[in-house]
Amino acid sequence: MSPQYERENIQLGLSRVKRVLQELNNPCKNIPAIQIVGTNGKGSITAFIESILFQAKENIGVTTSPHLLEISERIRVNKRNINKNDFKRIFKKIENDLSEYKLSPFEKIICCALKFFDERKVNLLVLEAGLGGRLDATTAHHLRPIIAIGNIGIDHKEYLGETIEKITQEKIAVIEKGATVISCTQNVQVENLIEKRAKMVGAKVIWREAISKKHYEIGLKGDFQRENASVAIGVVAALKSIGFSIKKNAVYEGLRNVTWRGRLEIVNYLNRDILVDCAHNFPAAQALSKERDTWANQKNGVHWILGIQKQKDITPILKTLIREKDFLLLVPVPNQVSWNLKDINDLKGIDCSKILEFEKFEFAINYLLDLKKWPSCHPVLTGSIFLVAEFIKFANKQKH
Repeated sequence: MSPQYERENIQLGLSRVKRVLQELNNPCKNIPAIQIVGTNGKGSITAFIESILFQAKENIGVTTSPHLLEISERIRVNKRNINKNDFKRIFKKIENDLSEYKLSPFEKIICCALKFFDERKVNLLVLEAGLGGRLDATTAHHLRPIIAIGNIGIDHKEYLGETIEKITQEKIAVIEKGATVISCTQNVQVENLIEKRAKMVGAKVIWREAISKKHYEIGLKGDFQRENASVAIGVVAALKSIGFSIKKNAVYEGLRNVTWRGRLEIVNYLNRDILVDCAHNFPAAQALSKERDTWANQKNGVHWILGIQKQKDITPILKTLIREKDFLLLVPVPNQVSWNLKDINDLKGIDCSKILEFEKFEFAINYLLDLKKWPSCHPVLTGSIFLVAEFIKFANKQKH
């Protein structure tokens, strides 16, 4: 299932998914779920929660999106991906027997996940929302006593609305009566909207600030991950209210041992280091730019290999990432409609004099290899997760 096919077939709405889940005998009907929403950090928060609960030896089902290398990554029980045979068996049943409901690809995967988790008799679900929240397929699971909220910013305007208020309303609509909501600090407007929604429906909000380096060691790079880790700690503490008691040691070990590929990850390619990160929107670019301030050897700037999907607002991303001495190697996102140099030239306030355009990311890397000397500060490949995924696959092939 290609990212392009999945994107072109997005259908927000809960009625179809709910009907299919009924046809599947309501898998996991009585199993509580932690639902994770937000614009950025959802995957990292999920990874921290999963790692802690795995250390605590809880029997958990986790679903995330999109996948990096294999679609089976999206459905995991106790940190193990669903095997291909199980995935094909359940997915085919949904596709063939329940085709009349015309589910989107994402909806099929969520139904597949819940069915698999039911078969494995998990006792807790961790559901990362795909897009928004109000009409996201994960919200079709009715028992969601704990809601985790990552940073909310502007993205997916074509589906969620043009303003931060509209986007926030779509995401926080998942908050229902009796829920415990754990959120990182947000901008004032977003915080007010969360508080208002919680008060209206009768939910409780707990705000979390970034954890300190003094007290916690975390396995993911980037200071911004300390905020995501803090949300995960808050979620784990809230589990006590629904009968799960997680020991402190599991929290410490889970945070320390967490992994989440493609996020500030150094990938070795032909004995040269390239940093990869999925900075696919403005808030993610801001976090990456802040992290950049900790890097060494920037005297001659940074070489960026950047691929951004055309529906994204590239202007703030470029203005945030690219500094005076930097070089931008612009590449397309594989199999996606992407920003090109001609279109960027039409934008106001963007200096295109240091932008080089390449037909493929492989050509951009060859350009770097042909330089007299490899850049003193590691080059950074970033933008769409689909670009990062293809590069990691490409780099892995060179090793074999």
